Amino acid sequence: MNVTTEKLEKFMHVLMYVFGLLLITEWLRPVDRLTDTGNIIIFILFLLYSLLLHYFRIHWSIRFILISAYIMISLQFLHSKEALYQLSWLKGFLADFKGNLDFIYDGNWELITNPFRTFLFFILLWLVTYLIHYWVMVRQSIFFFFMLTVIFISVLDTFTPYAGDRAMIRIIIIGFLMLGLLSLLRLTIQERIKFPMASINKWILMLTGMVLVSVLVGFAAPKLSPQWPDPVPYITSYSDKAVKEDSESKRKSVGYDEDDSDLGGSIEPDSSIVFYNNAPAGHYWKVENKNIYTGKGWVSIPETEFHTFSNGQDMATLDIYDVPELVRTEEMTAKVSMTESYSHILHPQSGYVKKIEGKNGQDFKYYQEMDKFISEQVNGERFSMKEYELVYDMPSFDIAELRKVTEPDDSMDLLMEKNTQLPEGLPNRIFELASRLTRNETNWYDKAKAIEDYFDGAEFIYSKDDIPYPESNQDYVDQFLFETQIGYCDNFSTAMVVLLRAANIPARWVKGYTEGEKSILDGESVYKVTNNNAHSWVEVYFSGIGWIPFEPTKGFNGEVEFYDSELKQKAEAIKNPEETPTNEEQTKKEARERQDTPDRETQSSVKTGFGNMVGFLKWSAITLSGGLIFASIGYFLRRKWIPLLQILRYRKKTDAHFSTAYLILLKQLKRAGIVRPEGQTLREYAAYVDAVYATDEMSELTAGYELMIYRGDAEDGEWKHFQKGWESLMRKTSS
Repeated sequence: MNVTTEKLEKFMHVLMYVFGLLLITEWLRPVDRLTDTGNIIIFILFLLYSLLLHYFRIHWSIRFILISAYIMISLQFLHSKEALYQLSWLKGFLADFKGNLDFIYDGNWELITNPFRTFLFFILLWLVTYLIHYWVMVRQSIFFFFMLTVIFISVLDTFTPYAGDRAMIRIIIIGFLMLGLLSLLRLTIQERIKFPMASINKWILMLTGMVLVSVLVGFAAPKLSPQWPDPVPYITSYSDKAVKEDSESKRKSVGYDEDDSDLGGSIEPDSSIVFYNNAPAGHYWKVENKNIYTGKGWVSIPETEFHTFSNGQDMATLDIYDVPELVRTEEMTAKVSMTESYSHILHPQSGYVKKIEGKNGQDFKYYQEMDKFISEQVNGERFSMKEYELVYDMPSFDIAELRKVTEPDDSMDLLMEKNTQLPEGLPNRIFELASRLTRNETNWYDKAKAIEDYFDGAEFIYSKDDIPYPESNQDYVDQFLFETQIGYCDNFSTAMVVLLRAANIPARWVKGYTEGEKSILDGESVYKVTNNNAHSWVEVYFSGIGWIPFEPTKGFNGEVEFYDSELKQKAEAIKNPEETPTNEEQTKKEARERQDTPDRETQSSVKTGFGNMVGFLKWSAITLSGGLIFASIGYFLRRKWIPLLQILRYRKKTDAHFSTAYLILLKQLKRAGIVRPEGQTLREYAAYVDAVYATDEMSELTAGYELMIYRGDAEDGEWKHFQKGWESLMRKTSS
């Protein structure tokens, strides 16, 4: 009994698809073991589903719809709490999709959300299944993918905890079987041999036996000792050396730490997410402040006095809630979602907290000296709240009122004592610098601004690398101000507090986080705050107003709102004078104002024009990127759409020449992976093409082409005779 080439080919293709699926599965096993990725079975089913669509040669448009439907259903199942087939989640996913495209465009890859990562993983698997289909059906060579799998598992086995022993055995068995079956398939197609069923059974039996014997011999044979030294210790020695060097230099990681007694040294970046918040506007978030400077860092005297309030209690009823009449406020609400475990409650810098409400919170303690909130259980033990909502009044400060403060009042004796403290032996040049910076100013606000602006000088450099610790007999601030002049927020903020205190202005050191970056969380626009946003700044006390934030660190702005009521009054006086000036005086006055102050309309138009230009460039880049992506997709799928385009083109041609169409067919066959070997005749090549597509159309077209070329037969009427066969082959090359 002979087996037809077509049946044998179909059987072989089924086996090759199965083996290809098994090889891809070996790529997914480490993902399941080495990461926290779950539901791997969904991705394996997706691979099987995609390969089946390729095998049955479903039209690409229908295949696209079916694959997209599977991906959307899987995304909803994995990342949405709503019931399946509920389309309301799609709105959030589309917003998330748009936000992630912005992250990719801006280069913020770490901000990409989990649903979008899953979507990209599905696209990657989809491309891999197409490659399997291409290697099996077109190229009939799986060796490249087999070797990639071997290398991938070898690297993971060497450098990760993943044990690849059994995986390597499975890969070798699958690979040898695939290579043997592909050899049989090539002989069947190229030589057009019709094997009897008995011969095929013998081939498969011999192949299986050879693979099993090879595996058994590999297990039973004596093993040589390693011929080369293990590269892993050699490579990891560099890592160990780097760790040792970091330890020796006391290099720290950026982030919140309660211990600030030993400031200095370089710090490593850390992009770990600390919390999300949906505040109406970006602002700093405070954890606590410290007021005792030791010459090396900051410490706080443990507070025994605190105020207790319950979850959701309105703090406006407590004595500690006191908004000065001179401060303008706006009520805001923000939800905070913590990803790291801390018992302290983050609150807006300079904001007046009115209410804290959490899902599990029972009681809170407020330490007024440190301006720090702590969450506690009923039994008094601290615990970490994962989510809580804050209601607070966000202030804006009147510079005119701040400038009225020139000295402490009688009620500030204790506050002055605590917040002008400096260590004994502080170098005199710090006091001299403070005096020189503030001698031309008459009020505390302008003095504080003079010190703050001093750090904007070109001599000061912001950096987290190569920052030294002070020597044992050296002051931390003195080293920064007069020797290194390079550092990060701790250097700048501590130096400003010390200079303020040296000028007899009460100031304290504050710790917390900057506003973070805009992100998307569950379809909502939020601020994402990481350990890299950990920050320190300065607060200065003004009688009758309270603690006011200042930002000395180079490159940071503080996000505090100020306004000047005196300037506003002057502007109104100019706008509505008591006595109307003459036309000549008015003209001169307006001319002076135009010289002193740029035209607001001009500023607005320039700003708007610049914004429009930035928006235009951004969307132009997005459009260009989209065009390049579609062009790339079109290029890689040209085997599918070019034949259809050529068919339509030749149907409309009234003077079509068969010889030209035949050359187009040869080019398309090459594009489809059926390459004509050098030296092979057209007839031999036609027989090979017919064997691949199970037809005799290529031989008929080739015979007609040879008659026209070699015998010089006329083409009159020949195109219509060969058109049907030519179109049929062109369509087959696109499948």
